Amino acid sequence: MKNALPCTVGISLVLGGCGGGDKASSEQDAGSPSILVIRTVNYPLQYFAARIGGDTIEALCPVPDGIDPSMWSPDPEAVAAVQEADLILLNGADYAGWIQRVALPENRMVNTTRELADRYLVQGEAVTHTHGPDGEHAHGTLASTTWLDPTLAVEQARAVMEALIQARPEHEEQFRGAFDDLEAELEDLDRRLARAAKTLEGRPILFSHPVYQYLEQRYELNGLSLHWEPDEVPTEAMWGELGNLLEAHPAQVIFWEDEPLEETMNRLDSLGIRSVVYAPAAGVPGSGDFLSIMHRNVEGFEKLASGNF
Repeated sequence: MKNALPCTVGISLVLGGCGGGDKASSEQDAGSPSILVIRTVNYPLQYFAARIGGDTIEALCPVPDGIDPSMWSPDPEAVAAVQEADLILLNGADYAGWIQRVALPENRMVNTTRELADRYLVQGEAVTHTHGPDGEHAHGTLASTTWLDPTLAVEQARAVMEALIQARPEHEEQFRGAFDDLEAELEDLDRRLARAAKTLEGRPILFSHPVYQYLEQRYELNGLSLHWEPDEVPTEAMWGELGNLLEAHPAQVIFWEDEPLEETMNRLDSLGIRSVVYAPAAGVPGSGDFLSIMHRNVEGFEKLASGNF
């Protein structure tokens, strides 16, 4: 597991912290606002903040590489850094349970789905299982990857914009213009997904993990979720469970969060099931950004729908 430093998306032109340089001091003396420091519970919110705030902010998702942000448990040092932020962007929908266990300044916390609570999806009873570097964990009763529905992502980005305007009203025009551009891109993704989904006509689909509920709801996909990890070979018991499931749900495609192991993919191929990567992009990516990842997701979805996969 890497203990990587947080990945910075926003661009800071002023050094912050105690004992700042002469430039920072002179700008503050002149009445210029400092860079707005933002901490987020996941990468999509980091991206939205950076797109909208530009060089007026520093947006960071403090989760180390290789850790699922929804399951992360920060150490005291990481908690202290979040507590010191000017704004703390939350996802809502029970995402990132650690925020319930620490003391954070309520007046600086922004729940980006607060106005969307009537659109939350209930996942069902909590499911506990063990995998990956995080060990045993449970998925809560609310589905939390809200941003996989682009219409909800737009509203989360809007909540980010409104928080930035409240914190830095002098940049309102800049923030609104940047949000409009982001909204247009997300709406384009939504249109493309809706067109592709119409061609599937209720076709049975598998999801490797229960994180696609909002995508499934938005586009009326006929999906069932497994608890399979792309970097782990399924046990024979899991293959047996899949065989039983296919009798009632004869899926020919499975959506993965990441590229599955070749051994897994080959065995699925032998069952007539093709693998498609649809990355949720919850954590900071090694390359590309949120929109480029979503475009790749949509391209794979379109190929599947067109039969050219």
